[in-house]
Amino acid sequence: MNPRLLGLGIALTISTPVITAQAQSVSKLSLDSFTNNKGSWKEVGNVWADLSPKDHELIAEGEGTILFNAPSKKKPGADLISSEKFGDVDLKLVYMMAEGSNSGLYLQGQYEIQLLDSWLEKSPKAGSNGGVYERWDDSKPDGQKGYQGYAPRQNVSKAPGIWQTLEVGFQAPRFSANGEKIQNAKFRYIRLNGVTIHENLELFGPTRGALSGGEVAEGPIRIQGDHGQVAIQSLEVKRLDLASPQIKTINYQVFPGRFTEMPASSELKAEKEGKIGSFDEFNTGVTGAALTKFTGVLSIKEAGNFTFDLDVPRGLGAIALGANATASDLKGGRTRVEKSLSAGDVPYVIWVSKPQDWTAQGFNLAASADGMWPVILSEPALAYDNSVDPIWVKTEETPVLRSFVELPNRTKLSHAVSVSSEFGTHFTYDLETNQLIRVWRGAFLDATPMWHSRGNGVSRPLGVVTELSLDDPLLLNSSNAPAEVELKSTGYQVLGSGDMEFKATTSNGGVLKDHIQLMSNGKGIVRTLQLSGDGSSYRIKALPGKSLKKVSKTLYLIEDTGAYLEVLTEDVTPTVGSSADGGIYLPFNSTLSYVVLF
Repeated sequence: MNPRLLGLGIALTISTPVITAQAQSVSKLSLDSFTNNKGSWKEVGNVWADLSPKDHELIAEGEGTILFNAPSKKKPGADLISSEKFGDVDLKLVYMMAEGSNSGLYLQGQYEIQLLDSWLEKSPKAGSNGGVYERWDDSKPDGQKGYQGYAPRQNVSKAPGIWQTLEVGFQAPRFSANGEKIQNAKFRYIRLNGVTIHENLELFGPTRGALSGGEVAEGPIRIQGDHGQVAIQSLEVKRLDLASPQIKTINYQVFPGRFTEMPASSELKAEKEGKIGSFDEFNTGVTGAALTKFTGVLSIKEAGNFTFDLDVPRGLGAIALGANATASDLKGGRTRVEKSLSAGDVPYVIWVSKPQDWTAQGFNLAASADGMWPVILSEPALAYDNSVDPIWVKTEETPVLRSFVELPNRTKLSHAVSVSSEFGTHFTYDLETNQLIRVWRGAFLDATPMWHSRGNGVSRPLGVVTELSLDDPLLLNSSNAPAEVELKSTGYQVLGSGDMEFKATTSNGGVLKDHIQLMSNGKGIVRTLQLSGDGSSYRIKALPGKSLKKVSKTLYLIEDTGAYLEVLTEDVTPTVGSSADGGIYLPFNSTLSYVVLF
């Protein structure tokens, strides 16, 4: 969708559906959906991993619907190839990698997105997790055989044993009637763990290791199964084969004057009118403010539930679809019409008001529907665009930044410190509550809201974020409720790269030292809390979560949070709070040390 349509002002016009359009099918692939299963794949109930040095494998348990591949000498791995073939799709894969393991997802059996344990990589490559694998030409000299591979924008991979989510918008190649390729395939987007890592990526041919036969209009989903352990929790493929609507005819009338409300037809006298082949050809020919009425026919190729978004930059607009449909009000911002339309010609009326004489005479009109790529039907040649070049904070230039920080619950922290490291891991700390707020992996900070124009003081994390606290107090009582003690920050000290010590005093006369260090191997953070002179016993919430699985003597998996907790202090055991508070808690007297791996 055109980003200019996503304005702050939104006016909604909802039309009553006139037909029931058939929903686009979503294929949920199971093991029965694939051929070529030679024994290394099976379906299990649960999969997890132990990150201790001696263990590098996924552990599968029970019976269920999770696809699990564990190739061995007795059962060598094999690729899975779907029986069903696909063209344009939205795909969502939830998968888990073993430590050091390698797999791949091939769209149409031709274009590979790499699945790899890239947890600790600093600089991702085309062969990294989420990368688009390179093409290959054996006729080229050594060192040049691989080409046209695409690395992710940043490494947002999660640890082995943690579920990861890959979302792909794939557009198949197009062919003429005689079979000649006339348009290359494209990855419209690839998101890994919620972060966009590729966008509008053209594919000039199959990647290395593609199925024989070459590029096709429709092909199977292929999952590489001969390079190591991988688990698949779910794989959903949604076809995007609904034909886009097209503007068939355009008539226009231009009425000079400043219109902020819909006038009566008796008040209107056209100064100019005519027909055009596309909205790009339109020019009012009127000096000064004007109202333009567009009428014509919209060609609907296939029935569907369509959404039309109209936005007039620095102006007002209205839209109506269907025979005898009228638009009653001119509205600023985005105007939306949702309507179920059967195949055929549909009349439309569009009103565009420019209350002042702007140079950009056009407007934004986009259509979307379930099972269809969003399509731009109109776009101003000289559109008003309030987008700005992003301002990213680089670790090597600004490793520590004070700023406002927004939490998912919309709370804004005014005394936050974000800390980066050369290892690609980062954290944010709240000086008011002495609480570790979040950790993340990938690039550091987007400071565009903070520094563009007058700014609002906010910086945002760029990578894949693990939220640890929604501004909860640090010190809790035995019931996991806020303790009757106040903390007052007394500052912090930078000890090294990603190495900070935060200090505070308690109203009981205690002194708190909170040492947080980003691990040099990039696995996570080490936190050591020391409290002297207080004498009270407390509890802290180390992570959110409602499940806790012990995987070794001191290591625990919090699956719903997507992180591991390792307790370093002897004889300290984490516990799960009530279903209402959803937290993993640790007792804290004078010293507590633990690790969060993410």
